[in-house]
Amino acid sequence: MKKIKYLVLSSLVATNLFAISLDEVLNISLEKNLDIAISNYEYKESKEDYDKSKSAFLPKADLSYSYNNRDKLITGQIKEDSTASATISYNLFNGFSDFSELYSSKYLKNASRYYFNAKKQDIILDTKKAYIDYLNKRKNLQTQEDAYRLFEKQYMDAQSQYAQGIISRNDLLKVEVNMLNAKQSVIQAKGALNISSYALSNILGGYDLSNEKLDELSVSTDKNYAYDITLLENRSEIKASELSLKSKKEQSFGSKSAFMPKVDASLSYNKYGDDENIGGRTSYPDTQEVVNVTASWNLYNGNSDYSEIIKKNIQVKKAVANLEKVRLNIKLQYQNALSSYDVAKANFETSKLALDQSKENYEIVKNRFKEGLSDNTDLIDANYLLSAAKENYYKAYYDKYISIETLNRVLEK
Repeated sequence: MKKIKYLVLSSLVATNLFAISLDEVLNISLEKNLDIAISNYEYKESKEDYDKSKSAFLPKADLSYSYNNRDKLITGQIKEDSTASATISYNLFNGFSDFSELYSSKYLKNASRYYFNAKKQDIILDTKKAYIDYLNKRKNLQTQEDAYRLFEKQYMDAQSQYAQGIISRNDLLKVEVNMLNAKQSVIQAKGALNISSYALSNILGGYDLSNEKLDELSVSTDKNYAYDITLLENRSEIKASELSLKSKKEQSFGSKSAFMPKVDASLSYNKYGDDENIGGRTSYPDTQEVVNVTASWNLYNGNSDYSEIIKKNIQVKKAVANLEKVRLNIKLQYQNALSSYDVAKANFETSKLALDQSKENYEIVKNRFKEGLSDNTDLIDANYLLSAAKENYYKAYYDKYISIETLNRVLEK
């Protein structure tokens, strides 16, 4: 009766689980992943910096009002006076620094867009790895449960043999110890599966997976894949580093503006008053328009301008070195991924053969055991061999898929 209740309860729990595919998980990741959200905010911030740099080419408008009330007067002063002004100003020349800042922020904005795309590609790969790790941990749990069931069956048979005097108590204890070890392996596998689920949930921005059942992979890994190394130059990280270098060059050019004159023009409209109310100030016109053109040129600034130029030139050289480093790292990523793919293919073929042989070996030993030609130790060894072969097979299968996806990420396919 208890077994029937357990089966009913299990079926009810299963019906409350919703199947979710890898594609659906990837969509959730792109929508909810916090690293992607942060990278997107950084991109939006760079866009605002670019828009801000455009303001240098627009006029500026100011309004001002002042009121003075004096307790004692100096010759020519009056007790109260007020002034209101409206001023429009425009920078006519700033040594090309405004142009430099505009182009620099534009390059940084575009670089940030490439970095944002690179972050998305990284998170997609991380999501796939976490998804596959969960599937592998789930298969491992099934493998450990299968091994435990085999040991449980063997223990029941051993108890019967011991009762009949066929085997010694020492043999019975040996089977029991291995059965208990297998039970511990099941518990450990369940814990590893839970941790894997939490890791995937974190990548998904805390998405609750407790009511989700992850689908198995539907993509075949049996076909051969071809890869083109020339695609590496299209990597977002390289494009972003190239744009960052251009930005540093613009900033270096703009730093030379410190040695050029600056010219500003303004038009002011003023009204005067002899109290807090504007208008009608004695001996002053009612209104006054003032056109002002100012030119300034700093002749010496304590060598700080020279130091800034040297600093910007160093930053350009650093950006050049960083670009070359990015290229070398990406090439290394490609070689590692390609090597891992070749190893994964070979391991998968080997693990398939090993699994088939371990299954056959277990059946042979089990039949020999029934016929009294093998003992419990042989059956224990065959069980462990079968479990290890299953673990290796599933790991090799998923490793091959991960190696393919890693290569796709490296080449940004």
